[in-house]
Amino acid sequence: MRRPSPPAEGEAQTGPLILYSLLTGGLAGGAALLASLALKAVEARVGGLLGYLPPGPPGEGGLGQAFTGPSSPLLPLLLLPALFALSGWLASLPGAFPRARAYLAALVQLGAYSPLGREGLLGGLGLWVGEVLGKRFSRIGRVLAFAGLAAGLGASLHAPVAGALLATEMRYRGLRLEAQALAPALLGALAGFTVYGALLGYAPLVPVRAEASWGALPLGFGLGLGAALLGTLWLQGAGLLERGSSRLSLPLRHGLLGLALGLVMLVAPEALGQGTGWLALATTPLFFPEAVLYLLLAKGLLLVLALGSRAPGGLLTPALVLGGLLGALVGKLPLPAALPGPEALALASGAALLAGVARAPFAALVLAAEWGGYALLPLVLPAVFVSYALTEAQSLGPEGQAAPPSETPPQTAPPPSGPEAASGPGSPRG
Repeated sequence: MRRPSPPAEGEAQTGPLILYSLLTGGLAGGAALLASLALKAVEARVGGLLGYLPPGPPGEGGLGQAFTGPSSPLLPLLLLPALFALSGWLASLPGAFPRARAYLAALVQLGAYSPLGREGLLGGLGLWVGEVLGKRFSRIGRVLAFAGLAAGLGASLHAPVAGALLATEMRYRGLRLEAQALAPALLGALAGFTVYGALLGYAPLVPVRAEASWGALPLGFGLGLGAALLGTLWLQGAGLLERGSSRLSLPLRHGLLGLALGLVMLVAPEALGQGTGWLALATTPLFFPEAVLYLLLAKGLLLVLALGSRAPGGLLTPALVLGGLLGALVGKLPLPAALPGPEALALASGAALLAGVARAPFAALVLAAEWGGYALLPLVLPAVFVSYALTEAQSLGPEGQAAPPSETPPQTAPPPSGPEAASGPGSPRG
């Protein structure tokens, strides 16, 4: 009897790759869960001190908000700059444990109303888990970093498949997807979200129930144009601010951002925080067009300040929120009744801005499907690819400090996170 030929080297690695990717994703999902709970605790503590707790993500049961206002107008103008300056100083210190200090700084600032996204922190923790296990199980190579990063991103966005695509698209540019990196990323993201959602739920972060017909195609092109313009203004404005403030120390830049947040608390508290809860509310009849426009402008200004000051946090959730507010504003206009409503337009515009800023059109499309279903594709598809094509890669975006499009196998892990912690794409910026 003829003996079966031995498995090829790649086939022999399949079993361990699946096992270790699932293990990495599960551990990264657990780390993301603990970080998310810690972030909620910081938010509650700061909110109790200053009398304002923004509405959280609807997918985690967070549409309730509390606003009694600070006991004194001076309190946010003193407390927030101090928290941001001290955390920036902690992250910029030379010495041991730079990554741990960077993540702690991100935790403090995100819990103290930073407009940037938690996916930077959760994705960075997942990346760290993947790097540690990749060194431990060296025969698998460093692809476990993709599994960990994808688990953190997928858990943060409640979109595991989109998280896997983000982990690979932000590393391999130019519409290229590396199958050898995507497989562990998918396994890790699914395992991570399984662990994360066991406590915080599996619902979409911002659930959308809507449909779009082929008649929405022109509107999708228009949303893509608007998202490209908005994304370019955001990144260019942040770049100008960063170059103009480059001589200032990191703690001082962060302290000034804290002061700006304190001032905004007194006039437009709805613009503080990550904003997913306010985005969901902005698509309802509770918000008039003028209120949505006001929130869009205030949020955009804060995001320019946060990105320009190199604050820790991700750009993915801010892109979804900022673009979503643009879509919600369009949805408040007197459009033909046959066109989709504000919810659908907010999701399409948010996905379009995400595609342009993160240079990740496939992930943006899949995220829109995970949040709202494939019935919105006639609206989302043109918006995403128009925005992706027209938004130039900027030096500060998620493409900013990452390596150029990789021509090497995916044994090269995603860029590590460093203390300026929080300021690069492989870092807590997400």
